[in-house]
Amino acid sequence: MGYADVPVPGIVFDNRTPYTALQFDALDQHGAAFHVFVAKIGYQINPRGSDGLSTMTPLDEVVELNSEDIHVDGKSDASVLEESDLAPFKPRCDVIINATAHAPKGNPVEQFVVGLSVETPGRASPSRSSELLIKKSLVVCGTRRFKYKSKAVRMLQWPLGILTLGAIRPGSWRLSSPQKLSSLRLIYEYAYGGQCRIGREERGAKYVSARNRLPASDDFPQPDIAHEASQSNPVGLGFTRNWYLKALRCKSLPAPQVSYLSQPITARQFQACLNDGPDPVPAGMGPVGRAWQPRRALIGDIKEKSEWGPDEVPALPEDFDFGYWNCAPADQQCPYLKGEERFTLINLCTPDHPAATVDGNGSTVLRFDLPRQAMFILAANASTQLTVLPLVIDTVIVSPETRRVDLVWRGCLAADPSLVESRLMHITDNAQIERLELLIQQQSSELDDTATLGKK
Repeated sequence: MGYADVPVPGIVFDNRTPYTALQFDALDQHGAAFHVFVAKIGYQINPRGSDGLSTMTPLDEVVELNSEDIHVDGKSDASVLEESDLAPFKPRCDVIINATAHAPKGNPVEQFVVGLSVETPGRASPSRSSELLIKKSLVVCGTRRFKYKSKAVRMLQWPLGILTLGAIRPGSWRLSSPQKLSSLRLIYEYAYGGQCRIGREERGAKYVSARNRLPASDDFPQPDIAHEASQSNPVGLGFTRNWYLKALRCKSLPAPQVSYLSQPITARQFQACLNDGPDPVPAGMGPVGRAWQPRRALIGDIKEKSEWGPDEVPALPEDFDFGYWNCAPADQQCPYLKGEERFTLINLCTPDHPAATVDGNGSTVLRFDLPRQAMFILAANASTQLTVLPLVIDTVIVSPETRRVDLVWRGCLAADPSLVESRLMHITDNAQIERLELLIQQQSSELDDTATLGKK
């Protein structure tokens, strides 16, 4: 399936803000064209106040939009820290945390909990209650390993299965106790995942069974004799298969150091995965890779074509889900943010961070509220009639180590030939924001009235 040469009506874009912004055009899976407006503001997290909250002020320098993905340490095969800001549309808001986990008080321990929460500003009004949008807790631990039990231990366990009539099935693997640590970079390289790869010239290649070998020919030589990767996180730790262990005579391998508090990694779970059992969900707070599951499934059913017309380009699959453009883990996606939402980060910055406090448990707590503001487009037709398009915050990137928060705003407008000019505006004054909200409500009401009349 493809698009023919679809003419998209142009529109003049005038950025009246001091921030980086861009307008580009896109097509949906049905060939409908729309204008995309995206802007970015960077903020500095200031030292905490007497109430334990940090304030935020715009950075002095202009923050550029990401035109491509940014990977860990600049390595293209590593996990992603920030994605390109040029997504056409996100149905929800992504909250991304790029942080290093720090043990309470900085003291080395075997494991500790890190957390993130985002809530609405209902606390500011007696008539409203705040709503928890995101609540997430992970466990970070020191290095540990999955180890194959010795023959003596396995022999001692064997009668247990018989005596319990199979109710207890002792496994052949165990998970070692973690070493102590004081900090760990919170990236997917330490979460569950990874790859099993054996090169044709490597030790153990000759022990790979025929059914696990990759096809190879003179026309398509394969450097690996066998290769299998975690579909949900190919850069992590702990993913393996029986064929790999047998070929390499492997009896020990690194285990994940980051997991969900509610879903701990276990040796029993690891052993089930050896035989193609369900893999644990990788635990992290950064972007999920574009080609990783379950995100990849949102692309839909891609239909191949043997021939393309001279003016035809590939189209999105008909069942394409725009949720694909959301890069945060599912439990870090929430409704669009509007400002004044409160963020709370637990043990995701150093204990001496100037914006953080230490609670009664010794955990480091960083709290801040997003500024109240509005970003919007004024679109005019040839008769200078105006249409107001409010932009929404659909991406928040928090980087505690650099004391920085980036907000990405986005809005989409149907490509109407009658619209000839667009102007990007930004306001922070409360009275102006309230007038804008009334104007948007009035515009929405008029559109509803027009739609009603059209049906009569």
